[in-house]
Amino acid sequence: MYSFTAAAATHVGHVRDLNEDSYLVRDGLFLVADGMGGHDGGELASAAVVQTFRQAWEENTQPLELASLQEWLTQANRAVYDIAEGRAGTTLTLLTNVFHQDKDQLVVANVGDSRTYRYRANDEAFIQLTQDHSAVAEMVRLGQLTAEEAREHPARNVITRAVGSSLRLLADVVLLDAEVGDRFLLCTDGLTGEVEDQEIGLVLASASSVQDAADQLVELGLETDGSDNITVLVAEVTEQ
Repeated sequence: MYSFTAAAATHVGHVRDLNEDSYLVRDGLFLVADGMGGHDGGELASAAVVQTFRQAWEENTQPLELASLQEWLTQANRAVYDIAEGRAGTTLTLLTNVFHQDKDQLVVANVGDSRTYRYRANDEAFIQLTQDHSAVAEMVRLGQLTAEEAREHPARNVITRAVGSSLRLLADVVLLDAEVGDRFLLCTDGLTGEVEDQEIGLVLASASSVQDAADQLVELGLETDGSDNITVLVAEVTEQ
């Protein structure tokens, strides 16, 4: 079972009145969600995901298995769907310990365009572990847009998958191993929509602590643009 030290920071940004992002920090479970929907639908949607996972985590007494995680994702999807019958939704990205194939592993799951990255100090490698489910990401993957063009594209906020938008949820789930010192970053597109990956990686590499990294990244997002809510969660592996 991997042990972590973790911290988060969030900001409503310079333009919006409401912060529709939510996050959850538990020892071994980390989650970020970016809600969307009319009125306060987005805020309720992201909060419903966090509440579902918080409750499931507190009630779970056994090592988490992949099947249980899939059940939690299904429950969260239903909770969001019930809020507005598919008219509100939320992204989700999470990192958690699981026991799978007789060994402890990590899982990264995502729906939408909130991302999880990993910075590995041993080889100074900063990589995106998730794939965005968005219209522009699909165009980039097909070679129709460059990453730079995607930032300015009018459809850059259109996501192709969301928690709660329908009764069937399709989440990407990736198993991985980790090393002591690995720093994982979970964040909403209020950061990644405006700030280059290279800049994000530099902060993650140089920050003195996980809280310092989270605070610096929110500040960087606000300085670069700040028109959207920004939420950042940084989790560092301390033991495996």
